[in-house]
Amino acid sequence: MNHLIEWNASCVDPELTQLNVIPLEGDRPLDYLLYADNLPRRNGGRVCDRILKRYSHVNQGGWWCSGVDILTGNEDLWGCFKPAKPRLSSHSNKPIKYEHPPQTATGIFALRVSQSIWEAIAHRHSLTISPEAIQPDRADLGFWEWVIDHHEIPICITEGAKKAGSLLTAGYPAIALPGINGGYRVPRDQWGNRIGKSQLIPELQKLASQGRQIYIVFDSDTKPNTIKAVDAAIRQMGYLLSRRGCHTKVITWKPQLGKGVDDLIATQGVEALHQAYQAATPLETWRAISHSRLTYSADLNLNCPYLPEDLAIPQASQLVAIKSPKGSGKTRLLENLVKQASDKGQSVLVIGHRIRLVESLCQRFGLNYMKAGMGTVISRPGEGYGLCIDSLHPSSSLGFNPNNWSNTLVIFDEVEQIIWHGLNSDTCRQYRVAILRSLKVLLQNVFMSNGRVVIADADLSDTTIDYLKALSGIPLTPFIIENHFRPAADQAWNVYHYGGHTPKQLVKDLENHLANGGRPFVCLSAQKLASKWGTSTLEAYFKAQFPQLKILRIDSQSLADPHHPAYGCINRLNHILADYDLVLASPAIETGVSIDLKGHFTSVWGIAQGVQSENSVRQALARIRENIPRHLWIASHGLNRLGNGALSMASLLSCSHRLTQLNIRLLQQSDFDDFDDLEMGFQAESLMCWAKIAVRFNATMTRYRESVLAGLEAEGHQLSPVSPPCETSDSDLVADHHLKPSLTDLIDAVRDRNYQTECWAISNATDLSDLAYHVLQKKVFKTPAESQSLRKHQLKLRYGIPVNPELITKDDQGWYEKLKLHYFLTVGRPFLSARDARIAQDLGQRGKGSLFGPDFNRSQLGAVVATLELLRFPTLLQQENREFKNTDPDLQQMAKLALGDRTAIKSIIGIGLAPRSTPIMVLSRFLDQIGYGLKCDRLETYAKKRHRVYQLLIPDDDRNLVFQQWLNHSGG
Repeated sequence: MNHLIEWNASCVDPELTQLNVIPLEGDRPLDYLLYADNLPRRNGGRVCDRILKRYSHVNQGGWWCSGVDILTGNEDLWGCFKPAKPRLSSHSNKPIKYEHPPQTATGIFALRVSQSIWEAIAHRHSLTISPEAIQPDRADLGFWEWVIDHHEIPICITEGAKKAGSLLTAGYPAIALPGINGGYRVPRDQWGNRIGKSQLIPELQKLASQGRQIYIVFDSDTKPNTIKAVDAAIRQMGYLLSRRGCHTKVITWKPQLGKGVDDLIATQGVEALHQAYQAATPLETWRAISHSRLTYSADLNLNCPYLPEDLAIPQASQLVAIKSPKGSGKTRLLENLVKQASDKGQSVLVIGHRIRLVESLCQRFGLNYMKAGMGTVISRPGEGYGLCIDSLHPSSSLGFNPNNWSNTLVIFDEVEQIIWHGLNSDTCRQYRVAILRSLKVLLQNVFMSNGRVVIADADLSDTTIDYLKALSGIPLTPFIIENHFRPAADQAWNVYHYGGHTPKQLVKDLENHLANGGRPFVCLSAQKLASKWGTSTLEAYFKAQFPQLKILRIDSQSLADPHHPAYGCINRLNHILADYDLVLASPAIETGVSIDLKGHFTSVWGIAQGVQSENSVRQALARIRENIPRHLWIASHGLNRLGNGALSMASLLSCSHRLTQLNIRLLQQSDFDDFDDLEMGFQAESLMCWAKIAVRFNATMTRYRESVLAGLEAEGHQLSPVSPPCETSDSDLVADHHLKPSLTDLIDAVRDRNYQTECWAISNATDLSDLAYHVLQKKVFKTPAESQSLRKHQLKLRYGIPVNPELITKDDQGWYEKLKLHYFLTVGRPFLSARDARIAQDLGQRGKGSLFGPDFNRSQLGAVVATLELLRFPTLLQQENREFKNTDPDLQQMAKLALGDRTAIKSIIGIGLAPRSTPIMVLSRFLDQIGYGLKCDRLETYAKKRHRVYQLLIPDDDRNLVFQQWLNHSGG
């Protein structure tokens, strides 16, 4: 029979199909569909002719499926009928594949299961089935009563009865909805107006018990509109499930593996489902990552390795958005658009986020890069410039005026990173409000004068497009160009990725590669001398191991040093790199640079320590365009979080808002008179965009290694894990003193030697006058000696004490932030309000009366100090000779308060507390914020229990000298 063949093709157990599906023909389908009491009927009770005519097609046969009514435990009247010849929808003129009983509330498909499936699921979850539960006449109904009673059993929610059947057959309890929005209802009046909050349907309310794990398993689609609709349904239903205390996850897979979960199982096997289930994404993480998607429908869909230069872009399209893989010729297309604009006398403005990358673009486009004193006034048609977004404001050295740019072509290459740089980077913080205000005025001027904005990025998302549309202030329809090209298996990168807690195995293999004549290009995420795996340390290490090799280090320091071989190399990389055997590159060239050198490098290597965003790691690996093997170590978790580290926009924004309000109240209590004149709600669209990118950043940092690898796989590359060596760890190697030192020891020695040399060089650097310091600060390119003098003067200004190597080391380890908090908690407390008020005033003046919430919160210390005072932390600091135990009442009270609102502690102080932290653990976390610690003094026995007794560990680090200097300078 046809229905058996169809359900079998979806990998549904034949016995399960027989329990739930029956064939119908003639008038029988009407008996199953037209049972509602409120259907229009004749006097004799017969359904009216209009309804019968609408359903006349069902008499040609089909199959009916219904399951168990979990609210009553009986057979369910409601179900679906799949007609052999479906009718067409009056709205879309598309076939209606499934018919549901009209004028009846939709339900769920809780399919009857066979005893064998029930027993398999019970075994999977190490549960037993009581003999009473399996009644011969009710075994198929009792399954769902058993699932409801066992809250520890996860439940999958999918769309469509067949998919629920395939999941049940695979051993996963699953119910199905008739549509993606079928899990909840929105109360509406007779006119269709919403009159209440959305609620889960009664069946889901019964299943969604506190603590139960729910997996949402909807189709993996490629159509933008469908993706948007599915995402919206998951968000809404997931939110309602979470409100009931469920732990909700989303199961996803690549669309090419199958659209529905039954297709996934049929084409890839049940093991693919097991893998997708194990890799399911928590709802909050899924929601955060969804902000990186592009769901706009493309106006031009392409599938080509290189973008055509003569794409047909309508003249009327003012916002052009290009999403195309790395190395697919986006810059070449932009070059052509610039030429077209110049030929017709249109001004061009190129905006970026890194000086040297904008310079490189300008060189390709035949434009000037704006430098201090050039001015930004367009003197004749067809002129153009490039600049960093940091300078996009009137107070910059360029004196940028957004009103000077009308009928302009504005280009944002790598737009995702440019926008994020403008919204979050430290270099933009002081003038962020002015930058964002200029950006908004610029876009409005360009769009109102028939200009055009072109944005391009391999990772282009709705978030960025929505943001630029919101800034424009006018209804815009972007023209979307999307290149879906993915390399064929034989053209994709081979990416060999390493596990482990450190990249030492990768470095060993890199060393062997060099010893065998390889010429690698190495992407690193750090350059500081204190970094164990940074550019400077590895440069020194490999120079010692291979003195005959020519090694080039490219980072922000070497690029700015006129005496270094890397100086000015960004625009000539393809010529310069051919002279080197090994290149070590920092994130200074992670974006916007194309290295097209062929036949020179034999491999690309990368160490991602969790500092860069995950797409920056992929960008760095893509700088070498040639298809040569990639070798990559990625930290399992990233090092950075934004705001309170939340993955939910609601949590991030609400906590940020509460922190802002707290800081405002504290300033108002300090008689800060000018606060009423400051606008705290500056550019809601910018704050919303910041929050969207922040939560997706937090999500990828939480699953850093997984996120980078998933991004590489989505780009079409072939991933291969590198197995750890069977033999031996570094600790094993050093057990025999006759063996050479371990790699870790050698790297540490190189790092320490280089770092100590640099610290001595800084402490002995030439002293600067205040005037010389300010002049040198503005200098773009600096020699190492100049950089060292600059650092020395900055440390003098910061601490007010003589600069020596020890001070430099402590500063690099975050000493300043610890001292600053300690100072304002203690001797500097009377000056805290004035300090915060002065910073708020300064930000307000630069922003012409407006403040950007995230920057304002980061600048203030009042809320941090007030919170620690509420916890009576400063009182504990005064008791230097005191002993501390977990049983101390004041410590217990402090821990109770802190753990009672861990979210607030995370938002305000920036530390996470584990829910079951002991009082000593809480105290230790707070002490760490000021550089103090605890030491266990002894063990004591009380009531037959042993208790550790601790004392304060107070560092002997001359901080009192610094505090005195700060007090001498108006309180710090």
